[in-house]
Amino acid sequence: MGAKQHTQHHKIYQLIAANHSGKLTHYHLTIIHPCAILLLLMVVVAAMTSSLAASHYELHLQPPAACLPREREALLAFKRGIISDPLGILDSWQDGDDQAYCCRWRGVWCSNQTGHVIKLQLGSTHDGGNGEYLVVDTDTGTALVDTHTTLVGEISLSLLALEHLEHLDLSWNYLEGSSGRFLGFLGSLKNLKHLNLSGIPFVSTVPPHLGNLSRLQYLDLSHMFQATITDVSWLTRLMFLEYLDLSWVDLATAADWAHVVNMLPALRVLDLSHSFLARRVN
Repeated sequence: MGAKQHTQHHKIYQLIAANHSGKLTHYHLTIIHPCAILLLLMVVVAAMTSSLAASHYELHLQPPAACLPREREALLAFKRGIISDPLGILDSWQDGDDQAYCCRWRGVWCSNQTGHVIKLQLGSTHDGGNGEYLVVDTDTGTALVDTHTTLVGEISLSLLALEHLEHLDLSWNYLEGSSGRFLGFLGSLKNLKHLNLSGIPFVSTVPPHLGNLSRLQYLDLSHMFQATITDVSWLTRLMFLEYLDLSWVDLATAADWAHVVNMLPALRVLDLSHSFLARRVN
């Protein structure tokens, strides 16, 4: 850069202004080269980016939170209620040296921040793993679940210890227990947002306790053999419900079901197929 150009970019301007005392004051303003400003901004941005990247790297180096002892015991108690597990779904659920890491057990998800169990995904698929698909009796809605590929037993009360559970999927398993009755205590898992009990062979009335699940967004009770719902008013308390599947559930004696469904402001998906609504006496 020539001497003349250098002088122009660093020229000193003399400003004259009157101060409060009436005297003249001389201010000097140095004009900085635009390239210098740009370079300074680039240095600042690079430093901030480097700092954020380091923080992100350190965060991901941290090991996942270990699940809490009380919740680990609850999972093990649930396993003790299973009398048949032909596919070894729960084989990784062991009370051994790695017991602090039950968040790594199959079907278990925990919060990375708190270690609380937030998701249980133990639902069976419609393909039993041997190419054998589940069959539904079109006259009764009875699902012919292959017990050689599903969990058999009962749903333990120990699940109540999972107070932070948000997602529970036990679908298409024989988990009705000896009584075969629907388990109303599930209505106490008040943080649940997703509940799938489809295909479990309950033969009783679905209790209104599920209305306590005020955060629920997804509810699938379909293909529950001979389960019936005589009172649907509890659904009106599920203001965040977006998905509701009651197909192959007997709603023949459920009064005002249409009015109740219309009161669900967030509902996007509704399946009432084969719910015997035609039987209802007006």
